[in-house]
Amino acid sequence: MSTILTVSNISKAYKKNNIHALSKLSFECVKGEIVSVVGSSGSGKSTLLKLIAGLEIPDSGQIILNDNVVNGESIFVQPENRNCDLVFQDFSLFPNMTINDNIYFGKNAPDNKSMIGELISLTHISDILSRYPHQISGGQQQRVALVRALANKPSLLLMDEPLSHLDSALKESVRGELISILKTLEITVLIVTHDAEDALTMSDKTVVLNQGTLEQFDTPKNVYKYPNSEYAANLFGMTNIIPLKLLPDSNYFFNQSSTGQDVISVRPHQIILDHGKKSTSLPEFICQVKNIYDNGRRCKIELEYKGLLLVAEIENDNLLNIGETKSFYIRLN
Repeated sequence: MSTILTVSNISKAYKKNNIHALSKLSFECVKGEIVSVVGSSGSGKSTLLKLIAGLEIPDSGQIILNDNVVNGESIFVQPENRNCDLVFQDFSLFPNMTINDNIYFGKNAPDNKSMIGELISLTHISDILSRYPHQISGGQQQRVALVRALANKPSLLLMDEPLSHLDSALKESVRGELISILKTLEITVLIVTHDAEDALTMSDKTVVLNQGTLEQFDTPKNVYKYPNSEYAANLFGMTNIIPLKLLPDSNYFFNQSSTGQDVISVRPHQIILDHGKKSTSLPEFICQVKNIYDNGRRCKIELEYKGLLLVAEIENDNLLNIGETKSFYIRLN
């Protein structure tokens, strides 16, 4: 597949605040991919989008979009000439314009009426075209912002926390719709998100940023299952950091910077209660149950194994008591 975006050794610092937002960052996006960008606050996620969109200029490095250098040594292509669109976190709809006028605001939109009509139908917003932004819901605003961006037929769509304003119930629904629309149109997308679930369910690849540097670039499932650092592991939810010497058969491990030892990331659902039918060659973990949190369907259990604190997540049909000792084993896959 053809490469749409190439980011090569991009660096950006804000001298006023002495902040190094990005440092020698490199990765690629191919046509039709949805790539998520994740990282803790201040890791450089939004700065990356602004650099690609042309709203800011990198200090060094090169950005290639559609085989054209848009940022490089003595080269800067204006945002309106980059053939990419940015959907901001707050959607940035014009409050004094109707939804229809918002959608057709882009310079290329009048030439794409047929496609825009399909987008309006696909996103189910045909009945709100005469309304104003303050008269529609957050989910509807998100769809309008998406249609407005796609109305220009960009080769690359940039989205900054597109689902952050939605409540959990609406978020799941809109997330599914968004994936369907983007995949149907085969749009190449770069999405900044702080939500691991967004990255896991929406994207084909994930850029993990840590203080402006590339920590890991892989499929989100691989980052979740096989992180290459404790930082990357923790970004994707609760995990147990276990010394490799306790699980020597593991092929996936990383060095823990705080201790200097090789460790493995084990998710809570990988810790299995031994029901007396142990059929694994893994070492047995005889743990004391420290706490039990029952949410009705599953139990989160805090365990202690030789001074090591672990968190397991199991079905709540297990009769466990705080203080008792039980045998567990770890499923590595």
